[in-house]
Amino acid sequence: MRILACLTAVTLLAACQPAAESTEGAEGAPQDAPLQAAPPAGPAVEPPPAFVGLWAAEPSWCSNTIGPERPIEVTATEFRGYENTCQITDLTATDTGWTATFVCQAEGAASNEEVSLKADDNRLEVTWIDEGYAVEWRRCPA
Repeated sequence: MRILACLTAVTLLAACQPAAESTEGAEGAPQDAPLQAAPPAGPAVEPPPAFVGLWAAEPSWCSNTIGPERPIEVTATEFRGYENTCQITDLTATDTGWTATFVCQAEGAASNEEVSLKADDNRLEVTWIDEGYAVEWRRCPA
């Protein structure tokens, strides 16, 4: 009888304790996993300007890696063509694209060129403002 009284007391005490949280459901999958704080958000990263990429006057040029009939490479800070490289400075967004200064080195000569850039997913137009002419390229596939 004493053993029965002890077992009854233990059963009653166990019933008063809060239930341990289960992390498994009926199929053994986690059910109530502890919540973890999300990592702190860093500064938002802006996408590169639409003019960044590889561009060619003719689609067949996109696969060329040497010679004049190859793509130009445009980064957010540089314009690299055949036998010329221009640093993109004084970049300003406009309603239709950007204006910029190209500080160029081409065939041993340096120049500063004011340009207008217009770009979308498939087309880049660069207009040399002082000369009044424009060149258009198509984006090379990635």
